[in-house]
Amino acid sequence: MDANHHLLRQHKKEVTALFKNYLKILEDMKADHDFHYNKLYELIPEEYHSVVSAANHFTADKLNWIRKRILDGGNESLRNFADEMENYCVSFIFK
Repeated sequence: MDANHHLLRQHKKEVTALFKNYLKILEDMKADHDFHYNKLYELIPEEYHSVVSAANHFTADKLNWIRKRILDGGNESLRNFADEMENYCVSFIFK
């Protein structure tokens, strides 16, 4: 068994799980924002709807931008770790 390869695979699995969790948190935040935003929008007089619409900062574009940042950060971490692993020789000692 190639220990370096095994370690890289495990690291990739864990980092991928981490940034998938970040994406789930982002989705939760967007859902919470939309719920409260829509509640506000429905409760205020119609004449103020344009003001509330202008204040909506959590747009689809913003969501995609944050999502891309999360994915880019995770992928960069995976690349950096893989590059760093080239400096090591990992071996297993079975007991």
